[in-house]
Amino acid sequence: MLREVSEEEAVPRHGLGIVPTNFATQGPKTVPRVDYERIFILDEQAKPVGEYALRDNCPLEYEDLQRSIPASGMRHLLSFFQGEYVFTPFRVENLWFVVLTHGVPRIEERGSIGTLLAAMRAHLPASLVPTLAEKELALRERERDLERRESLVSFREERALILEADVQIAGTKVRELETGVRAREMRLDALRDYALEMQRAFRPSVKSTVPDGPEENPAPPDATASPPP
Repeated sequence: MLREVSEEEAVPRHGLGIVPTNFATQGPKTVPRVDYERIFILDEQAKPVGEYALRDNCPLEYEDLQRSIPASGMRHLLSFFQGEYVFTPFRVENLWFVVLTHGVPRIEERGSIGTLLAAMRAHLPASLVPTLAEKELALRERERDLERRESLVSFREERALILEADVQIAGTKVRELETGVRAREMRLDALRDYALEMQRAFRPSVKSTVPDGPEENPAPPDATASPPP
């Protein structure tokens, strides 16, 4: 006849120990739910390239993302918030994948999301390729235009320096000419003063050497005087 064995009783089994029947276990922790709403695809200038809508009733759009970007710009895996919604940017090559969630994704989730986005980057729709090519072409054109403008500005600066040097040389020559003109004027003034002095000194000497003229009423000759032989 079988006998019921309670949990407190020890049942020896050929010298083996007692196998415990009770274990202290803990239930799973409750994790806040994270809802994935949208994935925005942006270029290096944070301009929209494409978008994946994961939920149709998501109230946020690209304009909300643009208003929420910090002043310092986006950083890889550094989330920023818009109320209860969270934008988490992932940098994959030359694109930004910004995942919009309701709730903050955990660290381990971000690693798997990054892996999926890297695979997504390799399989982007063909419709996005021309858009990226156009943006890259426009960016290169702007860079070339900027280089041309910098070259033109540099040429103008060099030209301005040359003109400034010419102006300084011309100013030096003008000052030298002014100095020469003043020296000539001083010599002319000295020569004129010398001529005036010579003229004043010459006039008295001329007057002293001129003989006196005949008398107006000469005396009558003496009648008693004998005539000359």
